[in-house]
Amino acid sequence: MADHVELRTGAYLDSVTLMQISRTVASAPGVEAAQVAMATELNLEVIRGMGFDVPDSAPNDLVVAIRGDEAGIAAGQAALETALTQSRAAAGSSGGFGDAPAARTLGGAIRLSGADLALVSVPGEHAVTEALDAVRAGVSVMVFSDNVRVEDEVRLKDAAAAADVLVMGPDCGTAVVGGVALGFANVVRPGSVGLVAASGTGAQQVMCLLDAAGVGISHCLGVGGRDLSSAVAARSTKQALAALAADPETTSVVVVSKPPAPEVLADLQAYAAGLGKPVHWATLGAGRPDLTAAVESVLSAVGATVPEWPTWEASGSPAAPGSSGSSGSLRGLFCGGTLADEAMLVAGEVLGDIRSNIPLRPELALGADLRDPGHVVIDFGDDTMTRGRAHPMIDPSLRLDRIAVEAADPTCGVLLLDLVLGHGAHADPAPELAAAVRAARETAAAAGRDLPVVVSVTGTASDPQGLERSARALADARADVLLSNAAATRRALHLLGHDVPAPERAPGDTAYARVAGTATGAGTEPLHGLLSADVTVAAAGVSLFSDALRAQAVSVTEASWQPPMPGTAGELGRVLADPRRDAANAEALRRMTAAGADLVDVRPAHEVLGLERGTFLHAGPPIEFARASGPLKGALIGAMLFEGLADTAEEAEARLEKGDGITLEPCHHRDAVGPMAGVISPSMWVYELRDEVHDNTSWCSLNEGLGKVLRYGAYGPEVIDRLRWMNTVLGPILQQAVRARVEQQGSIDVKAIIAQMLQMGDEGHNRNRAGSLMLLRELLPTMITADASSADIAEAVRFSGANEHFFLNLGMPACKLSTLAAHGIPGSSVVTTMARNGTDFGIRVSGTGDAWFTGPANTPEGLFLGSYGPDDANPDIGDSAITETAGIGGFAMAAAPAIVKFVGGDVPFALRATQTMYEITVGEHTAYQVPILEFRGTPTGIDVAAVARTGILPQINTGMAGRVAGTGQVGAGLVTPPEQCFTQALTALAAAARED
Repeated sequence: MADHVELRTGAYLDSVTLMQISRTVASAPGVEAAQVAMATELNLEVIRGMGFDVPDSAPNDLVVAIRGDEAGIAAGQAALETALTQSRAAAGSSGGFGDAPAARTLGGAIRLSGADLALVSVPGEHAVTEALDAVRAGVSVMVFSDNVRVEDEVRLKDAAAAADVLVMGPDCGTAVVGGVALGFANVVRPGSVGLVAASGTGAQQVMCLLDAAGVGISHCLGVGGRDLSSAVAARSTKQALAALAADPETTSVVVVSKPPAPEVLADLQAYAAGLGKPVHWATLGAGRPDLTAAVESVLSAVGATVPEWPTWEASGSPAAPGSSGSSGSLRGLFCGGTLADEAMLVAGEVLGDIRSNIPLRPELALGADLRDPGHVVIDFGDDTMTRGRAHPMIDPSLRLDRIAVEAADPTCGVLLLDLVLGHGAHADPAPELAAAVRAARETAAAAGRDLPVVVSVTGTASDPQGLERSARALADARADVLLSNAAATRRALHLLGHDVPAPERAPGDTAYARVAGTATGAGTEPLHGLLSADVTVAAAGVSLFSDALRAQAVSVTEASWQPPMPGTAGELGRVLADPRRDAANAEALRRMTAAGADLVDVRPAHEVLGLERGTFLHAGPPIEFARASGPLKGALIGAMLFEGLADTAEEAEARLEKGDGITLEPCHHRDAVGPMAGVISPSMWVYELRDEVHDNTSWCSLNEGLGKVLRYGAYGPEVIDRLRWMNTVLGPILQQAVRARVEQQGSIDVKAIIAQMLQMGDEGHNRNRAGSLMLLRELLPTMITADASSADIAEAVRFSGANEHFFLNLGMPACKLSTLAAHGIPGSSVVTTMARNGTDFGIRVSGTGDAWFTGPANTPEGLFLGSYGPDDANPDIGDSAITETAGIGGFAMAAAPAIVKFVGGDVPFALRATQTMYEITVGEHTAYQVPILEFRGTPTGIDVAAVARTGILPQINTGMAGRVAGTGQVGAGLVTPPEQCFTQALTALAAAARED
């Protein structure tokens, strides 16, 4: 036997899907053992416990572990790929030519679909982030996720109330809205009884009993298991009651709950008295009716007949009560928490104290091993038992294992189990449970014991698993099966030797009778009309729930959700909760799109940037010469030669290394930008652009063309000669041309040229053909009349016209003006600078001032010139990523599909790239539009929080400089920033975040 272990990054799948895939792989021929899981601490413990050696990994990595012979491992890998393909296809992630990728967040899925209801089933630590997307979009949301902090639940529900939407959950297992079953929900007949449920399986039990009695429901609005706690104080319950009171299809309401806080229940009963519709109470607690009794009271109140509740007797001779009476202990093993609570309340009246992991009193809590020789009830669906694994209604393996343990325990007198059917649950759980029951009875019999088993089945005749078939399978395994959980508990007590009389039916119990009053809010339609709509759903999390909705012919849009960047969850929550953030980001976007960009002059750098001799500006964040990359060193050497500060390259390098009389500073520190190495020296000429809207100015050097040029790190004689010609001829001619143009017609609107070039096939970073020609059209009439020789004018025109990147050096400062306008807004998480120096990649963020957040620059991947290859390329370099920061360049690839011929990829990639960038930006540019996307504005305003949340990094188109100083350009390609830039920025934003 051999082991195959591999890690896959960027391949997140939910725990339920991975459980199903693991089973598929493990069943492949020749496979002895297999596990496919995310590399969480819990999963790694399981995989290593199976004997696999797992390499270092991160929680967002997918671990594939297969053990078998050579053929078995091959078969397992084939089964894995097939299962993954089927999973992606089921989620709708395989798009056609250039189709937009699936949204990564619930908010994105809502925007794409226009859904009016949302479903969140992601791990609990991330659930509030997704649910807030729905609340902000004005959409009610069911939060299936558990392990959510109670203070986050309160914050979420307060936000929902302000937005007039309902938060169902967290830890809401069941809901039915307009006949659409969400989460774990049974197929019940439609009717006029509405449910508000602070309990999942409790609601299912009530609905199934009503269905068995021929009574249907209008809606079941789950509110989460803690909603009736003191901390949450019925926030969602009150909203749900008000919505059902206003719903014309609902004639009476039932409130279902685990034991509520007494003061909350009293307040809620007073609130319900003013709603104008009968409200019945199925709220568990000491001295209160069980759920079955509560349903019987409702049936009497609505004039329906109370039936004999279905039972399925064990096959063969009936199990006899334990011969030793109370010597045997009750062992209740439940998937449903409310059913477990009910069993303890019913049995506790007879047995006394029952120990549990969800005890009725704190002193009855079980230890970590969940073992005790006395009476025990365990909820396998409790939050502490579902971290990192599927709910037991989906994956019952933990309970099945415990059944075997109890079978071998001589103190176990009766096993009391539940089985919950319906949408979202295990497709066919009864055979596995029946096999476990049969094996348990056989184990006990082999030890000379009789082990009775009682099962409550929560289901209806219309459930996909089949109520009758499921119950009969368990009865054939010699279990007593009952539809009523309370009756099943009493049956278990009877089998333990206790005389338990059936409860009297009391439909008129005044504590739980209808409470009527005067309707409030008549004529209004709360929750944005949710209860009267044809529901469409946006979902993030467990695909099984989306599949269940599709089986009901409900339109579902799934987010291709994955956890945020590792280690960012807490900081992300603080940033997203900053009350300033939404308005600050909206203001940043407004300023970015409103900023002007007019070419007003061409001047020497020392005049406008205040550069003294020996001061050089460079691209990217701050860096010392010792750490500079080859291209930056080459450009600085060339600038030294150009300025006459050295006679040879060796002398220049020596002076730079020594630093005597030399100052290096980022272009951005003086509101300038420089392509590639970005070196600007005092004698160079620069374009001057103005944003009159925000009173800002930006500058950029003149473009030298392609090939061996200073900005790519070349410094040979031809480079220096060209710079001197640009200094003595091109710069003065352009200055005259621009000034004459300004005097005659006004400044040149560079922003308008960018808008037009995007509609002509340019993207503004690596493709500037149309932009360069449009700029030349504006300048040519005054260039040819400049005070210079006809030969110099002709050469200047020829040089400018032959340079396809002539416009880039105006597009960059135009973009700088856009982002500069958005800089310095407190609370804003919008990126206002992305820049690289060939060693480090750095970003700056609106809400954190001038601080740089840096990480090692990545090396672009793309197409190479001549014989150059990947080993020749230097890591990413240049200020030109300011174009992407402002919403063009790589963010506008869809406008320039021909760019792939220069940077690599294909046309569908170019289309997807732009559409993906919408996931990490705060909005769309009002002026820069993409024709092929029906003139949708380019994605603008990179949001640090969105990048950290989705793991999507900004897409940048770029040229590639040679690694060795003096080489020049070696190609062009695609690159993304390092994650560290964004995680550092998120930390700073979290530290500066304000709380309500």
